[in-house]
Amino acid sequence: MANAVFDANLLVSAFLSRENPGGVSNELLRFARQGAIQLHLSPEIIAEALATLIASERLQARYGYTPAMAIEFCDSLRTAITIVINPPPTPGAVPRDPDDDKIVACAVAAGVEYLVSRDHDLLAIGSYAGVTIISPEDFINIVRGSSPRS
Repeated sequence: MANAVFDANLLVSAFLSRENPGGVSNELLRFARQGAIQLHLSPEIIAEALATLIASERLQARYGYTPAMAIEFCDSLRTAITIVINPPPTPGAVPRDPDDDKIVACAVAAGVEYLVSRDHDLLAIGSYAGVTIISPEDFINIVRGSSPRS
């Protein structure tokens, strides 16, 4: 079983595509809920996803959800994941975006194989302390049993 950390934007994408079960982000979250992926998240990653969903009236109008629905979604994540509490900081892990250091810190503390993200600042690193940083499209190929794209 693959073990991974998803970044907040992947969680946001999964929520926004909840009506599209074939979307990669949504499918990855479904795999985690079914136990095919051991997903690890920190409270900070969940909080970032929730803040993005609640703060954007534009997203709420476009995707037809309320802040209460976003809260329910983020609360439901806790039943399908392992929570990583207070991961040790990794200052400088993401030189182009220090705000992403907390995502790398979660992945390192959890000892996962993969950090899954579409964030170019994270993907540019490639790997950190034994954690492979990979796109959702490449990760889903691994989960499905095929090799990632080159």
